[in-house]
Amino acid sequence: MTAKVLKKKLQDGECVYGTWVRIPAPVTVEVLGSAGLDFLHIDLEHSSIDLPMLDSMVLAGYSQGIPLAVRTASQNPADMYRIQDIGITSLMLPRIETAEQCSHLLSGIRYAPAGVRGLGGAVRANRWGAISLEEHLKEAEEETIVIVQIESQKGLDNMEEILDVPGIDVLYIGPFDLSQALGYTGQVTHPKVQETILAMIQSIRKRGIAVGIHVSTEEEAKYWAEQGVQYFTISMDIAFLRSGAASLVASLK
Repeated sequence: MTAKVLKKKLQDGECVYGTWVRIPAPVTVEVLGSAGLDFLHIDLEHSSIDLPMLDSMVLAGYSQGIPLAVRTASQNPADMYRIQDIGITSLMLPRIETAEQCSHLLSGIRYAPAGVRGLGGAVRANRWGAISLEEHLKEAEEETIVIVQIESQKGLDNMEEILDVPGIDVLYIGPFDLSQALGYTGQVTHPKVQETILAMIQSIRKRGIAVGIHVSTEEEAKYWAEQGVQYFTISMDIAFLRSGAASLVASLK
């Protein structure tokens, strides 16, 4: 699947499923990319993955034909298109709190006239110059997926204005960070947290923007799909590894 196909699925109202990658190794992308998921999220915000490692992980994603999204650790637009130049077409922007901040970051993701993404000459994103500039610009617009994450009270307060910013494909909800912002740290099933998420979903869907959320189980995914969520991250590489090992140890002992 390509990012373009993934984007079309969201526009058609279909659900898509991925998981988080925090282990800094291309083989992690290869293994999870062969599991049948729709995409993988590479987490630069909460891991030790750096740009050289990301470069190798992108090639592993190519080998499996799976789209990769990167959650950035930077608030610098130039860092966004540096990541795109090495072949990433989907970006998650965490800690978005104002429309101005969101617009500033999105400006680094799209080429003119929609943004100020720099033209890097021969880069992996344009097959090292093998395709024309016109074709590259067209592909970049068609395949770019922008995922905005609201995870603070300030972000909630400004959500309607943030949703007005052109170019947002997915508004992603992180229940753990949201629970902390609401004063119920870690209590993702608290009624206040659940009510807030449901209200967010309604507001986001009215704008024609897909809703994303992180879940830990199949049951959670089914529940939120019924509420209108389309874009799911389920668990993460570390959790899969640990749970598998812990289950084996428990059965042996």
